[in-house]
Amino acid sequence: MVRAVLYLLLAVLLITFLRSIIGILGKWIAGLLVPGPASTRPPVSPGGELKRDPVCGVYVSTAASLKLTEGGEVLHFCSAACRDKYRQSRRERA
Repeated sequence: MVRAVLYLLLAVLLITFLRSIIGILGKWIAGLLVPGPASTRPPVSPGGELKRDPVCGVYVSTAASLKLTEGGEVLHFCSAACRDKYRQSRRERA
């Protein structure tokens, strides 16, 4: 009985060890497949003016926002989904 418990404990420890090794190897291989480090992407300017998204209310940098000009006014959106919601609501009102 004691021997069976020891074998089960050893099996659990061995499986845990193997899973961690496989996880480390997987991350290493995935790192090799990525074309370059994330730092090669062009940075978004941290400064600048913030504008409020008219759909969800999030404040978004004017440099990083999706813009839509309507009636001579430039609207700033945090995502394409918010921009599309805005367009859909405008169509429904018209």
